[in-house]
Amino acid sequence: MILKEHAIWAKMVYPWSFDMDYFGGPDFWGLMQNEWKMCANGKMQSPVNIDPTQLLYDPHLLPIKMSDLKIEAQFENTGQLPILTIQDSKKSPTINISGGPVGPYSYKLHQLIMHFGSSEEGEKGSEHTVDRVRFPAELQMLAYNADLYENFSVAQLEPRGLLAISVIVDIGKSTNSELRRLTVSSQSIKFKGTIANISDIRPANLLPKTSHYVTYEGSLTFPGCYETVTWVIMNNPIYITNDDLQIWNDLHKTTESEISAQMTPSYRPLRPLNGRLLRTNINIGAKNSGASENSNQIPEKSCPSNIYVEMGYRANPGRTKRGANQSEKMGRKVYKREVFEIENIVPENEQFQTRSSF
Repeated sequence: MILKEHAIWAKMVYPWSFDMDYFGGPDFWGLMQNEWKMCANGKMQSPVNIDPTQLLYDPHLLPIKMSDLKIEAQFENTGQLPILTIQDSKKSPTINISGGPVGPYSYKLHQLIMHFGSSEEGEKGSEHTVDRVRFPAELQMLAYNADLYENFSVAQLEPRGLLAISVIVDIGKSTNSELRRLTVSSQSIKFKGTIANISDIRPANLLPKTSHYVTYEGSLTFPGCYETVTWVIMNNPIYITNDDLQIWNDLHKTTESEISAQMTPSYRPLRPLNGRLLRTNINIGAKNSGASENSNQIPEKSCPSNIYVEMGYRANPGRTKRGANQSEKMGRKVYKREVFEIENIVPENEQFQTRSSF
């Protein structure tokens, strides 16, 4: 299975890229290989902007459940992304994910992927945005439907095949403890093609302390952009320090013997929503009436549109990101309000008490 995964990524090593100024960039993925045509022609592509005014409350969305176990994994620099692939072995238990929008199926965690921008240039690197706001980084956990399909390679091509949990990563006074372990391990895979085996990683600790999320139907955010993914974007972030974010920026998209080039940027530009629903388990009525967050009951005076619009972020208009300037030159519509910060940074064990993101 591991060898098969390497073969899939090896096929994609050249020439695709996240670089918008390069022929192999996101705008050209769908033209490069027939298997990737969905990247250009698909109508349910990812990532998307999460517009807080368009969220639809769904009382049937239950909390996400993930096995709280440690695993062994293989960490690889593919040249485009740092990818942590969970090893299928007796020593590494299965991390099952259930609940949320994917019930009654059980999904098996397969990969963790980190997306980030150039911290030196103030570039934000999350793939999903909230109200057109991009964040420093985004951690994605990819899982496949173990009830219907044998492995990730098969599931990515089939309906209800994949689940992707997106965790926004923002700047804080301390780094999430599990993310810190991944950050340190990333120093062992600085160059394209390097691999490191790591153990005792507990993926559940990478989830923020919230049961709230937004979900929609979308695609993989790298070639071949298969539209088989149920996305779950967690409502609160986890945190990383500026110094630790810089460590991720030390990753290269070149081998050690080639002329050095940093991996950043490592995110796909936003794709149109095309009428897809953005569902959420955030109960506007419960929040407005002071009810508990786990309550699914809609009060009589609940907002009829079931839209929750409170934002937990504030603008810092004094900074803009390099990507916006590049987009302007290429004639793309640019939203200047790109750089946001959490209003109150709190210690790691108290961060779940921060206001909601959406």
